[in-house]
Amino acid sequence: MNLSYLKYAVEVEKTGSITKAAQNFYMNQPHLSKIIRELERDLGEAIFDRTSRGMIPTKKGEEFLRYARTIMAQEEQIEALCTRNRESALEFRFCGPRATYIACAFTEFLCSTDTRFAVNIHYMETNSKNVIRLVSSKEFDLGIVRCQSVYEPYYQKLFQEENLESSLLWEFSSRLLMSADHPLAKKTGLTYLDLNDSIEILQGDSKDPSFSFETQAVSSTGGNSRRCISVYDRSSQFALLRRLPGAYMWTSPIPYRELAQEGLIQRPCAYPGNLHRDLLICRRGCRMNQPEKEVIQSLNRMVSQLSD
Repeated sequence: MNLSYLKYAVEVEKTGSITKAAQNFYMNQPHLSKIIRELERDLGEAIFDRTSRGMIPTKKGEEFLRYARTIMAQEEQIEALCTRNRESALEFRFCGPRATYIACAFTEFLCSTDTRFAVNIHYMETNSKNVIRLVSSKEFDLGIVRCQSVYEPYYQKLFQEENLESSLLWEFSSRLLMSADHPLAKKTGLTYLDLNDSIEILQGDSKDPSFSFETQAVSSTGGNSRRCISVYDRSSQFALLRRLPGAYMWTSPIPYRELAQEGLIQRPCAYPGNLHRDLLICRRGCRMNQPEKEVIQSLNRMVSQLSD
């Protein structure tokens, strides 16, 4: 049984209506109806009678809802305890895509923070669907979901179903990242058609949507018309770009200082759908602690610099 569903059942009891409860949680009514049916299936009994006067708890449902309210109250007490502990230590859990600007902002935050005392920080680079899973399951507190703008409605639906809030961190066009010795390094007006003879470095665990607008359709069918190498570590990606002739990858804009350190360059390149969004997500109604607020400030400063 998904314990996060208990609050939905309690809200249905409170409002006497699935429609009103769904509105209060910014969900669609069919999705909440499905959750209630799943709870009833797990319980083996009907929780509510569907009447002309609304959703009325059954006798077994009243017992179930008493337990649900007790569990919710205990969960709130645990959350309050965790919040107090986090406020007395530098502690938070953050996940997002493999993006240099995010890593730079995170480092900037750490360098400006007193880390001499209790520190418990988790930072994971992973794909968008995994970010949603980690934040929704409370394994991580804050996440960044990257998507092509055309796919955002799909992700917003996922956020709603997982009871997550989102806000726009950055909208950008992806760039080509390559060595200064790349054959296309000095070419202007690049389009994706210029890349046919080059080798693309892919983030190995990225799922749809992808920066590479043809990669999913071709690679998923085992076709070999593309020349691509999938790797999972950012430093390995940079090493391949520096040393492998003709290698490139798609990235969000990278700070010039980092480019210089890595010996790489970035170039604009046109392809269909080259507009992307990084969306900041957290659980709906969750209070951010001070470190999390400061990380977001660092991210916004980095975005502001790259957007100039």
